[in-house]
Amino acid sequence: MTQANFERVDLDRVYPPFVAVSLVVIARCAARGVRYVATHGFRDLSEQAELRRLYLAGKGGKASPAGLSAHNYGLAFDFVCDASPRPGVQPDWRESAYRVLGEEATKAGLVWGGRFGDSPHVQWPGYVSALQLTPLRTLVQQSSLGDVWARLDSERLSPKWRAANPKLAAELERLGF
Repeated sequence: MTQANFERVDLDRVYPPFVAVSLVVIARCAARGVRYVATHGFRDLSEQAELRRLYLAGKGGKASPAGLSAHNYGLAFDFVCDASPRPGVQPDWRESAYRVLGEEATKAGLVWGGRFGDSPHVQWPGYVSALQLTPLRTLVQQSSLGDVWARLDSERLSPKWRAANPKLAAELERLGF
């Protein structure tokens, strides 16, 4: 069932350790009686620029500038809370509908967007601010998304990263990463 919650996004373009933990988070939410469906995962820079343009024109949801969103590196998901067991997704956009998502994402060591006014958003830690994301933007522009993920793999294997992210490190170890 949990994999079905992600069928609207291309999981091959999202950082695999993040996918694994996100699947667990969504399964835990479901066990608590709340269903979340991923609506966005990876976005390329042009998609991000268009979302930002729509946001600034008052025609879309919150969106960071291109290159300054964790989505641009496969490090974020946006979810919708499914408010009904009826077929199809019945969106519930109330802030309170994302409380369980925030609790479970935080317990797993991920960053919940509710901390900065974007409750449907969950992302990998350490790359939240523009300052933190800038090195990834530079790396992807000079090389590839694969090199960004190789950098993240190297970081998460370091004792310093594990000490700074104990919940996520424990979850990843449990999942075999």
